[in-house]
Amino acid sequence: MKNPLILLLFFVLTIVRCTSNEDIDKMYPSDYLFAQRSFPHGKIDVKAYQAALDTRQQSIVANRSFDEPWLSLGPTNTCGRITDIEMPLGSRTRVYAASASGGIFLSDNAGQDWTPIFDDVSSLSIGDMAISTNNTDLIYVGTGESNAGGGSLAYDGTGVYRSEDAGVTWSSAGLENAGSIGRVAISPEDDNTVFVAAMGALFENDTNGGIYRSTDGGEAWEQVLFLSDSTGGIDLVIHPEDGSIIYAAMWERIRRPYNRQYGGETSGIYRSTDGGDTWEELTSGLPTAGAEKGRIGIAISQSSPQIMYALYADAFGGLRGVFRSDDGGDSWSERSTAGIVDVSFMWWFGRIYIHPTDPNDVYVTSISMSRSRDGGASWDGVFVDVHADQHAIYIHPEREDLVFNGNDGGVYRGVPPANVDSEYLNGMSNFQFYACEIDPNDQTRIYGGSQDNGTNTSSGNPDGWVRILGGDGFRVVVDPTNSDVIYAESQRGNIARSTNGGQSFSSVRQGLSGSFNWNTPIAMDPADNNTLYTGAQSLFKTTNRGDVWTVASPPVVNTNGPSGNLTFGSVTTIDVSSFDSDIIYLGTDDGNLWVTRNGGGSYQDISGGIPERWVTAVVHDPHNEAGVYVTVSGFRFGESEAQVFYSENFGEDWRSIGEGLPDIPVNDILIDPVTDEIVLIATDVGVYYTIDAGENWLLLGANMPIVPITDIDLHPESRTLIAASYGRGMFRYILPSTVSTENISSEEQAIVYSPNPTSGILRANSSLDISSAKVRDASGRTVAVSDTPAEMDISSLQAGLYYLDIITTDNQRIVQKVVRN
Repeated sequence: MKNPLILLLFFVLTIVRCTSNEDIDKMYPSDYLFAQRSFPHGKIDVKAYQAALDTRQQSIVANRSFDEPWLSLGPTNTCGRITDIEMPLGSRTRVYAASASGGIFLSDNAGQDWTPIFDDVSSLSIGDMAISTNNTDLIYVGTGESNAGGGSLAYDGTGVYRSEDAGVTWSSAGLENAGSIGRVAISPEDDNTVFVAAMGALFENDTNGGIYRSTDGGEAWEQVLFLSDSTGGIDLVIHPEDGSIIYAAMWERIRRPYNRQYGGETSGIYRSTDGGDTWEELTSGLPTAGAEKGRIGIAISQSSPQIMYALYADAFGGLRGVFRSDDGGDSWSERSTAGIVDVSFMWWFGRIYIHPTDPNDVYVTSISMSRSRDGGASWDGVFVDVHADQHAIYIHPEREDLVFNGNDGGVYRGVPPANVDSEYLNGMSNFQFYACEIDPNDQTRIYGGSQDNGTNTSSGNPDGWVRILGGDGFRVVVDPTNSDVIYAESQRGNIARSTNGGQSFSSVRQGLSGSFNWNTPIAMDPADNNTLYTGAQSLFKTTNRGDVWTVASPPVVNTNGPSGNLTFGSVTTIDVSSFDSDIIYLGTDDGNLWVTRNGGGSYQDISGGIPERWVTAVVHDPHNEAGVYVTVSGFRFGESEAQVFYSENFGEDWRSIGEGLPDIPVNDILIDPVTDEIVLIATDVGVYYTIDAGENWLLLGANMPIVPITDIDLHPESRTLIAASYGRGMFRYILPSTVSTENISSEEQAIVYSPNPTSGILRANSSLDISSAKVRDASGRTVAVSDTPAEMDISSLQAGLYYLDIITTDNQRIVQKVVRN
């Protein structure tokens, strides 16, 4: 039901938030990350991605100059999207929070502090968690976020994982091809009987979607409900007293960069009364027309299991209605939606929750959270002063004041019903950064553009990040002669300038025209800080700091690319040579590469020898005027071309220098201006480096979780390298001033200390002489140092994963993972 007053309220909320671009683009989402990695094939090579995850684990640092741990820079005072929140039955302090692309975080003090506990797993995108009510140490996790939001996803999950020690360690529990997982549910009668609602592959028709059942704890799975190759399971609940009764919400969804369908005939609610062997669709009182059935959320009352609620979006994305059943789903009645914020992308939320002890107390997710205290007859807003886009809620069954809300900005704790004093629970680093920048005048000042959370800055303190520009944040350029002058942008080339260090910004777009990339480049002339470049279908130039832009090139993109609401055929990377400002390189998202050597007077197509891929970065060689590097995204699909190339003659000829890398998209390249031996790249599985012109590539540093690195930047004097990750915030690494080629011992992977896991004392292998040892946490910080290196006492540390940093008496360095249980 569409209510004009509700639509008006939505627009008012949008204006108040001052990030209207963010909401408008969700209505027509840009599948930027997927499009970048899938061009030109239109799909991702799943097998290559899985192989890259495997080879990353074998790429442990083997050079002593580059094996320091990364330091997490947060943000921890502002967080990213949460997909699920759970607490073990009977606990009032232990909280698990699942992140869209940052893994799982654990708090043992009701959210005051958080520790990542899922970092050794290959997918940090979490769809849902389930904790056994019989054994609270048993947890099942489904990977792959099922919300399918704009610009926020590239890869599906890697299946289901199981922990038998409350999240200290994890093992694979199958369903590797399930795509994204909407819900995991454990039978109340048998912990080995588990059901999973799987959506299948996000960006292609796939027969892996549906409802799965395992009766042996994940050793084997059976697809017990399948409807079509475009329909998957999005929600699922089990009767709390009878494990043979299961309800499943099925969602017909097609998602392509140029074609989206958010509902259809096969969307609906299905019930099984025989443990999943057979299913029937529930229709009495529910929408039946395909146009009225989009994403569906379902909930069953834990205190009165015959009472159920369903939240329906229609096939176009709007709110269709809220429905209630008082007879276990046999019949349904439509309830009010007045007070629920209706937007055109209700598929982005799609959850409904019932208070565990009161079946008339119901919550619905949308841009804001709504609550009904009368069984859906009326609705009021709750968690009114929190970040937008609500996705999860946990209501403690025994404490009325213990309610947790998860949204695109993290986790909040509030007291119903007003929640005016909702407490923001910071401390988890799960930000999705697109880009990063170090202030060239101050290596402690860093900037980052992020999904859904604008442009942010920090002086290096993980708890000290400040948002300075709204929308989705992207590139940042700081004037090297005056740090008060900052250029930043939101999506699709909305460039703004600050002249007061980021306290305020003004738009600088006069003269710009065309369709701009979701992540539009900005480049400053190294010889003239007043001259900048950006691009759409052509290159644009300003000589007065953005006051006026003029066209500086003919069109540089193809004109026969696919059409649709995703902007395609645009400039993605620009580089101006530090040797000669007339030498400018351009790359595009449709595989074109250009150079001008006369300041734009003429352009040469230098795409020959480069595979047809999205060009992610082109950078001139600071040690050779004619040298240039280029990186491309996408997978090889059996082709021999790599993703990193070098030319010694301005792009006339190219040679691949990336054959030794895993088959994985490369997002950025950085050439150390201090020494020509070091070249670094940002990939979807971490930062790699070479010190021999690409003959060998090694993973840089220790302890970084498996997360896409979208951008890197280096402060050459301080040797500070920062890496923007899409899911775990910003990281810092101090590069060596010189390169050492001495390899560490082959015993690097050996077990140096045991027992592992332990809750107390670790003792060194008697065959090794240890001169020093310290323990680092997942962020790279030292948390324990031993005065007697033969023993390490970690009993005072919280449960979780740590890194032992060991130096032997013959000056070998070993990094060993250890679990504190």
